[in-house]
Amino acid sequence: MKKNYKLLFFITIILFLTNISFAKEIRTRFGFFINLPNDFIAIQDQNIADLMNEYEGSDLDKEFFNEFMAGSTKNDMNIEYYFPEKIDPETNSININYQTDTSLNEIIGEVNLKTEVCPYYLQVYKELFKRNIKQYYCKLNNNFKSKYKYVIHIKHDGPSKGTYMIQYQFDVKRKMVTLTIGCQPKNCNYMEKVGTDIMKSVN
Repeated sequence: MKKNYKLLFFITIILFLTNISFAKEIRTRFGFFINLPNDFIAIQDQNIADLMNEYEGSDLDKEFFNEFMAGSTKNDMNIEYYFPEKIDPETNSININYQTDTSLNEIIGEVNLKTEVCPYYLQVYKELFKRNIKQYYCKLNNNFKSKYKYVIHIKHDGPSKGTYMIQYQFDVKRKMVTLTIGCQPKNCNYMEKVGTDIMKSVN
């Protein structure tokens, strides 16, 4: 009987470990730290070659990434990108934008989310993507109350047809962070889980 329990315990541990996405702690270019899954590449110093070497798929568009990073230096970027190695990084990615001149906690009481903020974002992305897109929701998310006073949670159609863009806005060190998740529908649950885990890990 003891042998059976030991075998069951061993199998349980193995199954548990195979479902863990181990993460590494990295320092962002903004000064705070996050946990990033080991199968993601952080583009901090234009290390695009790392992504090209690590990506296991066959659809990586090198021209897209060259244009994507062209003209940016590590000194003038206020945005940091995180790309998955094992799914198409052109349509599935996460980025963090740090706005040093804005605090969400300070402005949240001065603006109306439904009549000012949400319509504004929808119009901005329609113009940016140069097409008509849908806003699926734009709301305050209370799932992070223990860490963040306010979190705005938004979902739009993405820049490419058939993709989505999910965003979370929150304050870190009294400055507003926008975490943007781009994803294909089949990968959105996974990508959003990674994104929210990054949010929870900020320190």
